[in-house]
Amino acid sequence: MMSLEKSDPNSIINIEIRKRLAKQGYQLYGKQVAVKKCLWTHNYLKEDRYCYKSAYGIESHRCIQATPTLLCNHQCLFCWRLMEKDIGLKPTWKAEESDFDTPEEVYQGLLWGWKRCISGYKPVVSKEKFEEASTPKHVALSLAGEPTLYPFLLELLTLLKEKGLTTFVVSNGTSPEVYQKMIDTNIYPTQLYTTIPAPSKADYKKTCKPLIADGWERINQSLEIMSKMTCRTVTRLTLAKKINMIRPKDYVPLIRKANPTFIEIKGFVPVGFSQYRVTRDNMPYIEDIQPFAEAIRKELPDYKQIFSMEESKVVILSNGKHPQKII
Repeated sequence: MMSLEKSDPNSIINIEIRKRLAKQGYQLYGKQVAVKKCLWTHNYLKEDRYCYKSAYGIESHRCIQATPTLLCNHQCLFCWRLMEKDIGLKPTWKAEESDFDTPEEVYQGLLWGWKRCISGYKPVVSKEKFEEASTPKHVALSLAGEPTLYPFLLELLTLLKEKGLTTFVVSNGTSPEVYQKMIDTNIYPTQLYTTIPAPSKADYKKTCKPLIADGWERINQSLEIMSKMTCRTVTRLTLAKKINMIRPKDYVPLIRKANPTFIEIKGFVPVGFSQYRVTRDNMPYIEDIQPFAEAIRKELPDYKQIFSMEESKVVILSNGKHPQKII
């Protein structure tokens, strides 16, 4: 088991959850911070293979995959994270501000966790590669949990920007008040993702099993607010066959509502604890994703396909509102 020495013993995250996450390679810090080495970090360091985020100019070996909170108000079937219900515990997603780490503590946790993630590569990769990896340039707040539940998210984004790091925030869209605050303060991540998990409210409830009663309404409100944002925005469809990979045209009004710069149509992959909720039969391949994406693109004439990657099972569309690569 990985050491929990930097994990606060008073964390509201159940100790059994923390032990299991540590065993899975999560670097746990403070009350809720977690960092995990992405497979693509390894793939680049060992084999020079980048992940699909290279489409945006992100280097896999300089990208910290992390979260400032392990709490989430969804229980999506295709999610890789360990959920309380997976081990017979009651789900929890509400917390007091004092249950979270400060932005400075989160930043220190990111650096601590990243150092542990890459330390074993020093003897086996070139000096140049290791030095590059030792100077991360990007933080993807997408590891686990819902980042907009972290009460100091905007302060954290400000701090990370001051430290010279670009950021992707991947959200389930259930905190429209946080989206509005981004507009009001003009504090944004480099790129904001909102997942559109299903084409209808009924399908949403089956797919996400939300812990909140008004999740669908809140997602729709967030999509409307996204359309007014000045930052790079993405609507992401994480698709699982026979679950939410249905009726592609029904996703179109939801995408239109957000008017995002990019649309990512991505296949679910059975990793982590998602393997216990869905099967490999639910995993789409690029030959499934491409026609689904094309059906959506035909309804959105302002968008064109700019990228696809078979191994990551993803197709990216763009309306050209922002440059493809982060500058």
